[in-house]
Amino acid sequence: MGTPFTRPQLVRDINRAFHPDSIGETADKVAHLAAEADAFDIVHTLGLFNLPSDEELVQYREDLQVPALHKAVLALAFKTSVESRIPLHFAIVSGHAEMVQVSTSDSLITVVLTRID
Repeated sequence: MGTPFTRPQLVRDINRAFHPDSIGETADKVAHLAAEADAFDIVHTLGLFNLPSDEELVQYREDLQVPALHKAVLALAFKTSVESRIPLHFAIVSGHAEMVQVSTSDSLITVVLTRID
């Protein structure tokens, strides 16, 4: 399935939305999401995927070859960011193994998703 966004564009837009100057507004925009919302729901609600329908989000989520554990870690990091209003910095890098790394402080959550390309 083709996507209407590029990886660098998506990362840039996520970092803008979760920047210290924007995190409050971002948190308000996604506050209505159900408790089971994941990182994909949050990003989609913010309009960053630019997908035309929720059905396409479901398909995108299913087609994306990211291990389930990594999706869960991403969900927790993004939820923590919006619930606690802690800015988040996100990166996607290429590597030899699928990996997600999260580091936290009182003022920043950093997430690095490593993908095999």
